[in-house]
Amino acid sequence: MTEFAPVERTSVVGHIVDQVKALVRENRYGLGSKLPNERELARQLGVSRPSLREALRTLSLMGILDSRPGAGTRFRTAARDILKVPFEFFVMLEQPSLAHLHETRELIEVFAAGLAAERGTEEDVDRLAAATAALKDAVSRPEAWAPANIAFHSAVARATHNPVLERMMSSLYDGMRIVIEAGRRAVRDDLASAYRLHEDIFRAIKRGSVAAARAAMQRHMDVSLDNLTKGKKSGQGRR
Repeated sequence: MTEFAPVERTSVVGHIVDQVKALVRENRYGLGSKLPNERELARQLGVSRPSLREALRTLSLMGILDSRPGAGTRFRTAARDILKVPFEFFVMLEQPSLAHLHETRELIEVFAAGLAAERGTEEDVDRLAAATAALKDAVSRPEAWAPANIAFHSAVARATHNPVLERMMSSLYDGMRIVIEAGRRAVRDDLASAYRLHEDIFRAIKRGSVAAARAAMQRHMDVSLDNLTKGKKSGQGRR
């Protein structure tokens, strides 16, 4: 049985979190692993149960643990949500510029489009086709554009078959909501143009052309940055 070591009284919550990280690093816990019950865990750590609960809540908010009444506390069975909350707080607190957020997105998205073209399966293409159709439908329904747009780019990420890249992009979309939702204020003609850019990306990925997929995504990123810049000046952001 894995034993936790008693922690010092200062920064109790931080020490508990550090111990959990250390045990995961040592492969003593993994996805889906169950922690000892609260009484036993508090005894092993030498902390009060209220302090332990606070630490467990912190880890749950970070997407690391899943606590359910009657079922105990386990590590999540999937790690897809772990980066989301910290990155969202970083964006809210640090308030990086739209340009810096866009640069980060561009760096990942262009490369991902190429991987999707290279590795995408028939199932991935079908998923992208459905996402592209949803975007076309959203051209006449601006309120539906943002979620349809995120679904499209998430489908591109999934088609890379790189779980690290997929998780990073998923986290970026949550944290970069300020950039993504700028498109909600776009006029219908702008959405029609944006749809055509996405359609070009889809067609290139469907053909399996790495160069064309990257070029199409780069055009989309260039137009997005231009629209964000214009939106910042005029008060109307578009993507």
